[in-house]
Amino acid sequence: MLLQYLLENLTNVEISGQTNREINKIEYNSNKIKNGDVFVAINGYKDNGIKYIDDAISKGAVAIVHEGDIEHKEDITYIKVENARIALAIMASTYYGDPARKLKMIGITGTKGKTTTAYMVRDIMLASGKKIGMIGTVCNTYGKVTEESIRTSPESLDLQALLARMVDAGMEYVVMEVSSHALELERVYGIKFLVGVFTNLSEDHLDFHKTMDKYLEAKAKLFKQSDFAIINGDDIYAPRLLKMIDIKKATYGLDNAVDLTATDIRVNPSYVEFKMYVNRMLETIRINIPGRFTVYNALAAIGVCSLFGAQMDAISGALGALRVPGRNEVVELNKTFTVIVDYAHTPASLEAILSSAKKYTKGRIICVFGCGGNRDKEKRAMMGEISGRLADFTIITTDNPRDEKPSKIIEDIESGIKQTRGLYKCIENRRQAIRFAMRIAWKSDVIIIAGKGHETYQEVENGKKLYFDDKEIVRKIAEEMPDKNI
Repeated sequence: MLLQYLLENLTNVEISGQTNREINKIEYNSNKIKNGDVFVAINGYKDNGIKYIDDAISKGAVAIVHEGDIEHKEDITYIKVENARIALAIMASTYYGDPARKLKMIGITGTKGKTTTAYMVRDIMLASGKKIGMIGTVCNTYGKVTEESIRTSPESLDLQALLARMVDAGMEYVVMEVSSHALELERVYGIKFLVGVFTNLSEDHLDFHKTMDKYLEAKAKLFKQSDFAIINGDDIYAPRLLKMIDIKKATYGLDNAVDLTATDIRVNPSYVEFKMYVNRMLETIRINIPGRFTVYNALAAIGVCSLFGAQMDAISGALGALRVPGRNEVVELNKTFTVIVDYAHTPASLEAILSSAKKYTKGRIICVFGCGGNRDKEKRAMMGEISGRLADFTIITTDNPRDEKPSKIIEDIESGIKQTRGLYKCIENRRQAIRFAMRIAWKSDVIIIAGKGHETYQEVENGKKLYFDDKEIVRKIAEEMPDKNI
């Protein structure tokens, strides 16, 4: 591909050097540069891509896309842009033939519920005979292909490459989790969504967004790129969001006057059941994920899929068979107590799953959780207070400590639980914490292991990841345990 063709959709650029040269591919990671590549120097969390321009050139880059003024070298084409991230998104779309325009895009944003709602949309659409890909936190899927997911929403270059693969595989639709980081960092720039979904907003990622107002503004960006909005009308931020967006919209919820709602909700230890009107017919839906929040996710998914003609048999069948890794997932054990693994890692999500569990648990609720390092220190005490207030017994342990000392993170959580009368124990080793929870569990108790869900690692110092799977650990411990009938 000629460089001039790759640049044709960019605006407000200053070009120094020839553009009629053949280029190989685009890269934003200098370590991946090969001869004939274009290097786009974007700002990352820790580093500015400009620092790696010389490295990229030494590895064979023939063109550099950058912000600001930099020193030029002979035989290199320099493209100065106002925003390198937007430039990357535009160039990536051009390079891969604008795949998003060949797909019907569905975007889901919110603090919690994105993954479960995306799985629901995918499974209902598949049951309706639609060819749909999914992009999200757990994995990316299309057809018979499942790919590892590095982050909730891929960088724009990686996203466009993924969408191109989905087009080649014959996909018609794509449902995508769209994180606030992705919106703020222009990873989905230029993509038109037929439908955008807002699940909720609660305290999270404030190390990045700094304030809840800015967090909301980031989420609202999705609806500037959408034709239709489906909004959780019960969320406290819904009124503000509805005023911020100027497109066709519908609301869902359980408590307020909304367009789509449910009645006769029954929450059980292993499922939730509810009724709702579909085409003026009162239908019963059962989902094997307990919790009132599951109903919210289902309403959002049903709202989306109804726009594309999904019928009740496909909806009820898909939701009845739904399985979402690490989302309120019951670990199958031959024990008198129940173990649930969940991704809850924010105050709101932890409160939601514990509150839900209290409604159906006959015994005690034992909560095992920690908090991640280098992230939102303010929420640690909040989560400690929530578990101390709602759980019968809490075991504070390690999550992904990253570059922080696990003991310090645990102390921060402990400061919150001390504000309650909740019983607790601190066990730094996560495996030992889970083992202790299972050893003290009685008949009809529910153990909720929160924070990691589908993740199969613990992230420790210097970005190193150690293999760790909550569900696998639970099963191994269960095999070693004698049966208890108390």
